[in-house]
Amino acid sequence: MSSTANFVQVVIASPLRQHFDYLPESNSGAADYLIGSRVQVPFGRRNMTGIVVGHSDKSDIPENKLKAISAKLDTMAILDNDLLELAEWMSQYYHHPYGDTVLNLLPNQLRKGGSTSAYTQRCWQISHQGLGLPEDALARAPKQQALLSHLRAIELDNTDMATPESLLSQAGHSRATALELQKKQLAEASEESHYPKNCQSLLYGTGKTAAVDSQNDTLELQIDAPLLLNDEQVSACQLIEQHLNSFETILLEGITGSGKTEVYLRSIEKVLLAKQQALVLVPEIGLTPQTINRFVSRFDVPIAVFHSGLNDKERLAAWTAAKEGFARIVIGTRSAVFTPMANAGLIIIDEEHDGSYKQQDGLRYSARDIAIIRARAKNIPTILGSATPSLETLYNAQTNKYLHAILQQRAGNASPPEVELLDIRRQQLHEGLSDNAIAAISDTLRNGQQAMVFVNRRGFAPLLMCHDCGWYGQCDHCDARLTLHKSMHGRAPELRCHHCDYRCQAPTRCTRCQSSKLMNVGQGTQRSSDALQALFPQYPVIRIDRDTTQGKQAMGEQIEIINRGEPAILVGTQMLAKGHHFPALDLVIVLDIDQGLYNPDFRGPEKTVQLLTQVAGRAGRESKAGKVLIQTHLPEHPLLQIWQTDGYQGLIESLLSERSLRSLPPYSHLALIRADSQKPEQAMQFLNVAAKTYAASLIATNGQCQLIGPMAAVMEKRAGRHRAQLMIKSEQRKALHGLINQLIPELERSKRPSGLRWSIDIDPQDVI
Repeated sequence: MSSTANFVQVVIASPLRQHFDYLPESNSGAADYLIGSRVQVPFGRRNMTGIVVGHSDKSDIPENKLKAISAKLDTMAILDNDLLELAEWMSQYYHHPYGDTVLNLLPNQLRKGGSTSAYTQRCWQISHQGLGLPEDALARAPKQQALLSHLRAIELDNTDMATPESLLSQAGHSRATALELQKKQLAEASEESHYPKNCQSLLYGTGKTAAVDSQNDTLELQIDAPLLLNDEQVSACQLIEQHLNSFETILLEGITGSGKTEVYLRSIEKVLLAKQQALVLVPEIGLTPQTINRFVSRFDVPIAVFHSGLNDKERLAAWTAAKEGFARIVIGTRSAVFTPMANAGLIIIDEEHDGSYKQQDGLRYSARDIAIIRARAKNIPTILGSATPSLETLYNAQTNKYLHAILQQRAGNASPPEVELLDIRRQQLHEGLSDNAIAAISDTLRNGQQAMVFVNRRGFAPLLMCHDCGWYGQCDHCDARLTLHKSMHGRAPELRCHHCDYRCQAPTRCTRCQSSKLMNVGQGTQRSSDALQALFPQYPVIRIDRDTTQGKQAMGEQIEIINRGEPAILVGTQMLAKGHHFPALDLVIVLDIDQGLYNPDFRGPEKTVQLLTQVAGRAGRESKAGKVLIQTHLPEHPLLQIWQTDGYQGLIESLLSERSLRSLPPYSHLALIRADSQKPEQAMQFLNVAAKTYAASLIATNGQCQLIGPMAAVMEKRAGRHRAQLMIKSEQRKALHGLINQLIPELERSKRPSGLRWSIDIDPQDVI
């Protein structure tokens, strides 16, 4: 930084791809604003929160036209150099404005300019005047004398240490007494940050203290005893331990139930013993209660938890605890990858293949890829765990970019489940269930076990149709049919769009011909659970989908009921398919999987068999082998046949071969330019101009990229906007990004209709 710096460089959450120069406040110099700290700045007609990213002794704007910073919000940097460098890399790689990228790293309360303290508590300390007072000066006020003596003793033992009011209360001293001392200027009050034990973003185990033994300098971490490892788990742990102090990406590929979590726990133990922190990412909020319980029962250290169910205060408390090194383990969903850690030692991505790790709007980042970038910067390893790794990850392992540990046997005495394809062609179905499926559920319940019915859509039915004229519920804002949701909590039945969340009351008569013959066509979780409850009234039917788990504790409560092990039927969507361990679950039935076999997305086959494998893996997790029934109209489909006999691993080479022939990832790199507008054809027209006028000429100069489209999205209309996309493909990542870097300024300068929006998605996961 120049010693003569006069200007402060600030970024804000703006679509403009630049920083902005500001003058320091009066009586301040540019150097008074630390890089990585927040400031409040005037921008247009608003005051906005910005981050200081640099200082300069010159500006492209005349000094008399520059505005001054309104206020300094921090006395120290809240983003360190590592995170600022990460933001710069993300901005360049994902072609997203730098300022918006930087602000995305912060919890919402800090983005809004709020205090860095989520929770505070009142603390008390003896004043200088109180210290000089004779010990019996307040003899006529015994309560005040007792508290003053207490504060004096604390001060003499711990210089400048304020004592929380809660601890004084436990010692028998009241706030009223402390206030009397304050009036006499014998005690001083302050507000200090703290992490309350009842804060839902922090868990503290059993309450034991994880303390360092002064004799052998070891940390007592374990509460529950670790499980015995088999030879494969031992080898995986040894491989990870060899690379704990260096950057390496390790694929931990293990069939469902093979004990990947135990390998995680053993690796984290080594990290904690080295006085470092571990970051664990999980794909679903629904996994966090079970995951947290495993970690809390093993390690008695503070754990910070991030997920979408937290309020701003809870999220900030967890963020601060990790940043200050207080939280030793951080567990969270996608955005937790940005959590600052004082001393990171390991990053774990559980279910690394899961599509929820990719942000689908705004800053379209991949949490899995960002985790690896962070690990490289910190020179620590990353573990990618999955029973069904993505083809990109498997390719990186095959080409030795990643290390590879494989767990091929289930942990303990568990056996793989038996898989059977049920041909339901020409069969009479009862609310989507075949006679064989119903009989299997009956046998399972009678044997005291649990059965799970997997339905890949929530709601009562995907379609409400008129039997007389063929009318069906259609969303006014999307090219999508409305899903019927029956009444809950006294509300009338609703039709909902699962794409834009449009809702309306379900009609009792056809809106076209006024017929009362409205039919429920298709299958949803609500409809399946209602049918199963009617078939098996003596057993509980536990439905788990986004409609039944909206409360903060709802998912955990449902899982707790299941883990009691009593006979029950579980009905759910993908929330039930990922990572759960249900010891009493013996039978899994999969409905309506056929739609995934002909998905227009090139990743459709991969996603379908991943989902089948994950769902099937919930059965037979203990000593008894479970059973999986797949209902299908396509029992001879090659994908199902190979998967039934050889599992996901048996399909990998054929799927990779197909990708190679079509020059698709991982053998090429993709970017999507998406556009949407309220008026039909405007998005297509914009992308046509982009393709023919700008991109085509740029491609002609380098010849290393290919244009595909533009084309309308499969769901062309969504939330009232018409959508189109243009794909750019290249076998050279550098060429792809080079073309986009040249294309963006052209698109920004181009004339476009009012209200048209466009965005760039690098490494898109959904290309339809």
